[in-house]
Amino acid sequence: MMEEASKAVGQLRAAVPRIDGLWNHLPITGVPAVGLMFAGGWNNIADTWSDCAEILLTVLKDDGELLVTVAKNYRAANHDAEAATDQLRH
Repeated sequence: MMEEASKAVGQLRAAVPRIDGLWNHLPITGVPAVGLMFAGGWNNIADTWSDCAEILLTVLKDDGELLVTVAKNYRAANHDAEAATDQLRH
């Protein structure tokens, strides 16, 4: 399951759209620099997403089994806590 998740995150990371190319030359052609601000903002968001996806990809690959174990422990503890709360209420 974690292998599939890491593969999907890797594919999403690779598909992050960026605005590159002629945008840097727009002011020379008479197009306002506002376009550069938009492209820069867009690329900052894309870079942040890509960085976060890289971190998630590393966690899924390196610690996937640990995440599953932690989730199982949490579910068991939550179930036990609900049962204890029910006993205290009655």
